Amino acid sequence: ADPEILNDHLYEPTPPSQISSLPPVAVRLARSRCENLRNVEKAIGYKFKEPFYLLEALTHASFNDIDTCYQRLEFLGDAVLDALMVFHIYEQKPHYDQGQMTDLLSSLVCNTTLSKVCTKLELHRSLLYDSVELYNVLARFFMNFEDDQLNEWCNDLSLERVFVDSVESDTPDRIPVLNLESKVVQAPKLLGDLTESVIGAIYLDCGEDILRVWEVIWPWFEPFYTAFSENIPKNPKAMINELYPGLRRMTESYPGDHYKFIATVTIAKRDEDNKVSKYDFKTVGRDRETAMEVSYGRALHFHKKYLVAM
Repeated sequence: ADPEILNDHLYEPTPPSQISSLPPVAVRLARSRCENLRNVEKAIGYKFKEPFYLLEALTHASFNDIDTCYQRLEFLGDAVLDALMVFHIYEQKPHYDQGQMTDLLSSLVCNTTLSKVCTKLELHRSLLYDSVELYNVLARFFMNFEDDQLNEWCNDLSLERVFVDSVESDTPDRIPVLNLESKVVQAPKLLGDLTESVIGAIYLDCGEDILRVWEVIWPWFEPFYTAFSENIPKNPKAMINELYPGLRRMTESYPGDHYKFIATVTIAKRDEDNKVSKYDFKTVGRDRETAMEVSYGRALHFHKKYLVAM
């Protein structure tokens, strides 16, 4: 193939925001909405040349007045963030092996870390949406915190994916089934998605200048990087699998509702008298992966509280 033709194909001009191709009425509405995003630009430390990118990054599919959605930018931002963190870890941690690099990367780009970044930057406050279900998800989450507690959570670098207070009822005598529809135990995935979509928006707005993106987002992640580098966190699933190689895990449909799942993690511990005790952690949710992650998180909390000394 002709190199010049190949390069022309690979390096096309930066694609515009999808908002630009909407009907004129929607474009005018979008332009007026952009005036309300100055506080977001100040919070993230970046001023957009084309605010439509930022508006698209903060528009949910349920907001029908502007027929666009943040998900494409989320997809892009996820890849950009991964690439930047991989480069940084590889260059700054030459003594790390592949497993350590993977664990550090996972900690930096997991939903818990991204949700804390989103909340600290208050990106969710500028989200455009028209969904009662989404409102309830966000309200149930933020109602768990007083203002000082929310700030404390944002600055907490322990990477607890499952809130401790949600598993206080798990005891050796009774481990109840946990329904995620009635109990908030994790940060909503939407918060992490918004962080990634804004990163995608910055990447496009600055002309796909990857170094400029890094300059903007590094302050968001530096505290986490510093803390996690000193003590690389492992996710609950990896830790429990290492502690209990013979554990049993299972996901099954919820009786009477095929849109819900029961995720079960079973661990077994042998005591000093050679007696084996089994503990089942069952979590019900509409997303099987989330339900399984919560079950693993509960098992890890339980292990630390009750089994580590056995």
